[in-house]
Amino acid sequence: MHNRLAVLATLSFISALLLTTISVYAQDPCLKGTPYRGCRACGKARRTHENPQGRISKQTKSLNVQKNRDEKATNPKVLTVQTIRDRQPPANNGLAPKEQVEIIGFVAGLDDGGDKESCNCGRDDLRDLHINVVAAPEEVGDLTRYVVVEITPRWQKTFGLNDSDYKAMKETVRLKLAGKWVRFRGWILYDIIHRKESKSTAAPTTPTCTGHFPEPITPCIWRATPWEVHPVTSFQILPGPPS
Repeated sequence: MHNRLAVLATLSFISALLLTTISVYAQDPCLKGTPYRGCRACGKARRTHENPQGRISKQTKSLNVQKNRDEKATNPKVLTVQTIRDRQPPANNGLAPKEQVEIIGFVAGLDDGGDKESCNCGRDDLRDLHINVVAAPEEVGDLTRYVVVEITPRWQKTFGLNDSDYKAMKETVRLKLAGKWVRFRGWILYDIIHRKESKSTAAPTTPTCTGHFPEPITPCIWRATPWEVHPVTSFQILPGPPS
């Protein structure tokens, strides 16, 4: 009888330990994703005097894990640029896994990716490529129509890009894609960080950005929506607009 009770107690302890481990895994975003060049998928902020450990919120960690996916989009849902612009904000703040998507758009141009972002561990040697896409050439120059797609550092190497010189890499991609119709595949993501800078979610009185840095008024609108394709996992230059 004593041995039976001891076995039951041991099994109960093991079960409790497993449940605790599963719960911790579900709650800690930093246990998800894979590191890249020493940067975990959950990222961290750059270290400052006020934040010497580079701490970020759990919400930001979860968002960073999505941005740092390294799974290729192989079975995407086909969307239009306008469909993405029309999407409403998600009830869950965009932190649930999103679907694989494909869009065809006209590349309006490239902007610098965020400098020392937490998704890239606050480092200056890891930086996204930020590509602006519109539904038609006539929309180029209207920042309120821009949909953002991003090539992350872990995909830049896959595309044969050399990120040792960010400006040169950005110029290479600009010359290759700007002014062309391109099919992008990747993961859709709701970047909650840019709600105040997006036409669909900003306050009605928010002005449109001038396109010159630094902007005289901030926040200002420089994109259509917080929805974006991030990361892009493949792209194809097309001979012309979609039929």
